[in-house]
Amino acid sequence: MRRPLAPVLAASLVLACAPPDDDASSAASDTSDTGAAPPLAGPPELDEACVGELSDPTRLAITTTDFSTGALSILDLATGELHKDLALATTDSLPVFSDGRLIVLHRYTFDALDLLAPDSLALLGQQSLAVPGVQSSNPHAVTVVGDLAHVTMFGAPRVQIVDIADPARPSLAGHIDLAPLADADGNPEAHLAIRCGDTLFVSVQRLDQNQLLAPTDTRDHLAPIDLPSRRLHDLDPASPGVQAMPLLGLWARQWRPDPADPTGHSVLILTTGLERVDLAQRTSTWAVDPARLAAIGLADYQLPQAFDLDAEHRHAYIASYSADLSQVLLLRASLDDDAPIVEVARGLQSVGPTLEIVGDTLWFGDVTPTAAGMRAWDLRADPPTPRFAGTPIATGLAPYAATPLP
Repeated sequence: MRRPLAPVLAASLVLACAPPDDDASSAASDTSDTGAAPPLAGPPELDEACVGELSDPTRLAITTTDFSTGALSILDLATGELHKDLALATTDSLPVFSDGRLIVLHRYTFDALDLLAPDSLALLGQQSLAVPGVQSSNPHAVTVVGDLAHVTMFGAPRVQIVDIADPARPSLAGHIDLAPLADADGNPEAHLAIRCGDTLFVSVQRLDQNQLLAPTDTRDHLAPIDLPSRRLHDLDPASPGVQAMPLLGLWARQWRPDPADPTGHSVLILTTGLERVDLAQRTSTWAVDPARLAAIGLADYQLPQAFDLDAEHRHAYIASYSADLSQVLLLRASLDDDAPIVEVARGLQSVGPTLEIVGDTLWFGDVTPTAAGMRAWDLRADPPTPRFAGTPIATGLAPYAATPLP
């Protein structure tokens, strides 16, 4: 049965505006730790593979929005049947499935975390992620380790930690201070979260909040954190400050495990191009060089949006805005060579990460006003051919973000 959205959205608004139940007792204007534990000198030793992607998913959890309200829907990947508006979302919600937990992050200005039952989508519990003295903590990514959810904050210099042992009563369990990684505005703008055993790698962007979030560096960085001690690693103790690992490009948007690395210590990260990052050796090389994107007119770091790999791991499929920002293109790029990039589709629109490849099907959430919904392409054909007669599977509100479910 379809659940009404308005009461659920109202509940989220109340939660997001509630006083933060923070572990810190500092004044409301203080957004960082004082007297925090010093960083660990040197890099981490990775003794476990990085947490990979879900094997053999059967569904997609899809948040949808019209930027006034929002919903969470479920797509059956075998049949293409979509069950609409089953649970809460807001106007900026990200679904995440991590360590068996289904979480919805309500982001800019909502600043909250919902725990949902993966099968029924029943709301189990909610937790505010507001930070004292910050207009919006803007949670961006979450990874679950046992009974703790670690949430990166784009709007505050910290990783918030939520105890979810009792899903009905989640509670804040401290935070990890990222202020030593910040630029002049005091916030490093943390985004991605990648866990490898007891080490959490967090991407930091270092944007200028006083200049429309313009980059203050030529590249993003990955900051390793020791989870048991909740301390940053300083990769170059001889240099002033806390040094993180530089990536090759800007604006790290999305990561996926690198299937070419049997140790499980490498990931692919979409920045200005597609980087192959060895987290154990702290090195990065281009799997898809930005020059190949520039050759088809896509030279701006803000254009690439999302990616996934085909079943053979030979190609990356990349969603990118066109140079004039009028549309989103679907592109196919072979890995680790200089072959020309192939255009698969054009005339699409998107506002969030909705590109997912499951088996031989590429799924993409198109927000084109007259034809919003989930589109699919059969990757067994060359060029890939649209499925479902080329028409989108209607999602009601337009698709915003998606994540695979068992």
